[in-house]
Amino acid sequence: MKPFLLVAILAFITGLGLLYYSQTLLFYKDPNAANILHFNVENIDKQEFDRQEAELRTHKIPLLGLGVGIVTASAAILLLLFLTKSRKIADFKHTNTFSIRMIFLISNLVWLLFIPGRFWYYNFLYQRGDFPPNADSIGIPILSESIIFLFLLIPLNIFLFLTTVKAHLPTRLWVRADKYSISAVLWEIFFGFWLIVNLLYSLNFALHSDIYSIPVNLFFTFVLLNLRAGQISKYVQKLPESVRLNL
Repeated sequence: MKPFLLVAILAFITGLGLLYYSQTLLFYKDPNAANILHFNVENIDKQEFDRQEAELRTHKIPLLGLGVGIVTASAAILLLLFLTKSRKIADFKHTNTFSIRMIFLISNLVWLLFIPGRFWYYNFLYQRGDFPPNADSIGIPILSESIIFLFLLIPLNIFLFLTTVKAHLPTRLWVRADKYSISAVLWEIFFGFWLIVNLLYSLNFALHSDIYSIPVNLFFTFVLLNLRAGQISKYVQKLPESVRLNL
């Protein structure tokens, strides 16, 4: 079995193990004390309530969240490996990028998946007991974050426009410059920075069980690699014939 595929399968199994173990734990170390605390929530300062509840909680919720995140991320990677018939990182060397038009179209459509994801995520948090009894309606964060994601379509498209100016797309996804000039190095640093930021967001989504956001974020990892390839291709003298025919 190829190493990349094996790692994805092991991650999926590990995530399932965390999910199973989390189901064996109670939400609170002392359920009776937790019931009393929730019953008296109106008579306790919010900070004091949060402190006492945090002391009573077991590791059930963080383990559940981590398990859901790992399962979702590894399942998305396994699906990608299945669809591309890839078994190791080297297999991706023959993968082509999207065209510029396709990058704009699919990026905007996939970005909108963040919005239904807000509905699922906050309902998931509510169902597993993350919110105290006196918490405000989950409709407030759902609505406000949905509006924010709609607004962020503007900077998203500005970013796509600026990074596709004079880009050579489609091309090979893992293309490398024949000779690295200062501008080519700067492009590599630029996209390397955003890939790291994207990875940190993926880890954050996984840790917080944000199932919808994980595959969406993984897709934008691929988009960033597309944009990087489009700019680096300017510094390549000869591309494969199958790619050059589509330029």
